[in-house]
Amino acid sequence: MQMTKLMVMTPPAEAPLSLDAIKAFLRIGHDAEDALLADLMQSALTRLEQVAGLALVVRSVRVTWAEWPNEVRGAGRRLPIAPVQQLDRVRLVDASEAETDHSDAFQLVCGRLCLRPWSRLPTLVAGARIEIDVTAGFGAATDVPEDLQEALLRLIAAMYTARVPNAFAFDHQGALPREVQAILDARKEVRL
Repeated sequence: MQMTKLMVMTPPAEAPLSLDAIKAFLRIGHDAEDALLADLMQSALTRLEQVAGLALVVRSVRVTWAEWPNEVRGAGRRLPIAPVQQLDRVRLVDASEAETDHSDAFQLVCGRLCLRPWSRLPTLVAGARIEIDVTAGFGAATDVPEDLQEALLRLIAAMYTARVPNAFAFDHQGALPREVQAILDARKEVRL
């Protein structure tokens, strides 16, 4: 089984929702709970992005693999975050932390990492890892699709009602509220 590690290298420059937008949605007309709302926004954003495999606002992300997925040779391996705007770097890092850049051998095709035509898959020695750096996200906060803004607002509202800055508090399995999950389900890619 392919082990994938995902790490944000450069966080988003802004939040996908303003505090004013959250307060308007919740019909809060005072500043007494601004700190709570900011915490809820961050928790809700983290959970929503994790469940959906999305980056709402653009950021730099590193995907780390312990071995090459077989799909890289063919149709490509979908990266665990979307939307991916660009492939920044592909490198092998050996056990002594020496890096070898192999970016020229790869390309992104519809969010999938693929070998370029006529390229060979770099040999992975024991103890080495693969690091893929990408820029992911819809863009600035104003570029986040309205349905995802709505899902985030609804998740924040559910957390605000529960007064718990943790999306896992809704049930024992950590499921999202139904209306939030319905928005995410409507975005799922149909695979034939």
